[in-house]
Parts: sequence; structure tokens; C-alpha cells
Amino acid sequence: MTKLTRQVFDIPANIMLDVCSLICEHELEHTIMEVDEDEDTISVELQYSKQDRKVIHKIEDMIADNSDEEDEEEEDDDDQNE
Repeated sequence: MTKLTRQVFDIPANIMLDVCSLICEHELEHTIMEVDEDEDTISVELQYSKQDRKVIHKIEDMIADNSDEEDEEEEDDDDQNE
């Protein structure tokens, strides 16, 4: 019996297609939990096994990289407004 882990990810809308591609490619069980228009994110619950951890880490990295880019853009905007 394979133990599945469930985890909810808040995925920014601008990388959703890339994340969906990975989800479909690796046939991960998933459920869309919520769409947050204010934050421009989609909450997705993924079910995965140990064998899928590399894909999960890749998704986490994509989300983190996107957050880093947004932080840099906000800092640039703040600098320009001063």
C-alpha cells in the first residue's frame, strides 16, 4: 500500500499553467480548493507519494522563485516612487 501525503499549495496565477503541466505530466491527484482574486492565487491540494517528491519540490521552487520576483518588483516600485 502506498501512503499518500496531502498538501495545499497557493499557486500564483501567472505560473499556474506551468504547474498544471507538471501535475498532468506526473498524473498527480489534485483538487482546486479556492481562487483568491485579491491575491491572484489558486489554492490546489495535491496528493502525492514518496516517488513524487521531486515534482513537489520543483513546484515549491517555482512558487518560491515567483515570490522572489514579486518581492524584487515591489522593491523596484518603492524605489521609483521615492
